[in-house]
Amino acid sequence: MNQIKLHWNNLEDIKQMYSVLVDTYEAGAIFIVTDLEKIIYKQVSAKFDPPGVEVGDLNKAGGVSDQVIKKQEVIDLSLAENVYGTRAIVTAGPLWSDDEKEVLGAWALVKPKVNKVVEAFDFFAPIIIEMFPGGGAMYVTDREKFLKHAGSDNFRDNLIPDGTPIKEGDLTYRCIQEGRYAYIDVTREVYGAYGRVSAYPLKDDDTQEMIGSFTLALPREIEVTLKEMAVNMEKGLSEVSAAMEEMAAAASEVSANQDGLHQEIEKVQNNANEINTVLAFIKEIADETKMLGLNAAIEAARAGDAGRGFGVVAEEIRKLSDESKETVVQIKELLDRVNAAIEKTMQMSNATLSNTQQVAATTEEVNASLEEMSSLAIQLDATAAQL
Repeated sequence: MNQIKLHWNNLEDIKQMYSVLVDTYEAGAIFIVTDLEKIIYKQVSAKFDPPGVEVGDLNKAGGVSDQVIKKQEVIDLSLAENVYGTRAIVTAGPLWSDDEKEVLGAWALVKPKVNKVVEAFDFFAPIIIEMFPGGGAMYVTDREKFLKHAGSDNFRDNLIPDGTPIKEGDLTYRCIQEGRYAYIDVTREVYGAYGRVSAYPLKDDDTQEMIGSFTLALPREIEVTLKEMAVNMEKGLSEVSAAMEEMAAAASEVSANQDGLHQEIEKVQNNANEINTVLAFIKEIADETKMLGLNAAIEAARAGDAGRGFGVVAEEIRKLSDESKETVVQIKELLDRVNAAIEKTMQMSNATLSNTQQVAATTEEVNASLEEMSSLAIQLDATAAQL
């Protein structure tokens, strides 16, 4: 188009051609013709009719028409929002006299400059949003307001309508002002479910100027539930672990007490054995005493009447010896029963000590498993936070 020279005398043909062409552009377009002073013709499309552009408006100094007439060449411009109310791309050129020696006016084709994401939003957003298992919502904005939206069925009641102004300080505002990705986690009160809202800055392809944002809102119910489960599991495991540690300490204390009891029982058994030794010695003494009494009785009998009193004493000595022997037998029987009870107690003590040690070992193993599960719960919490 930069090499084409349009002539003033062909203006009617040019008008007819662009009356059709303006509607072929996806985002619409406007075609303007001016003479050297003012706008004399305007053809708009159904999608694009910027305010403040009317037939009869004077050419502005430094404006598009003024530049074309002065430069006498086709120019391409990228205009900010303050000219036509939206960012625009303009291709404009002079209208020549038939001999191409004089510029009699100017023509301009103005198209809204639409970001590629904004332009394709209506196509890709409804498709992609349904691909998320939990659904979600998508938005595109310019620097001031929400332009378009798409949402899954579970987000219908919480969608932000098109045209809603961007509030100063909210996520989208911060994303545009800072020119970088930003996100926030929201509660059920905002979208009816736990979610994460992420905003990405949109920039002009040519100037890299911030022109808006692309925002994605996704539910995080599964992640939050997993996180809560992980926290609860970790808390429960910590409590069980503490209880197991107390149990292990108690088992260790029981084991120590049982070991002390075992030692005391051994002492009692040793004392009983010593008593048996003493009883055996007493029995020997009793046997010898009886023999002495018997010998004394024999000697008393030999002495006759003179030894009668001594014979009575000898008889009493024999009786005492017999009673001592019977007492020794009774004591030995009791000691045998005590020894049997001690032996049984020793066996039970050994079994209890072994079981207590096994309980302590098992408790340590369970505690180690609980620590491993607690570590897994922490990892699950970290994984849920990354989802």
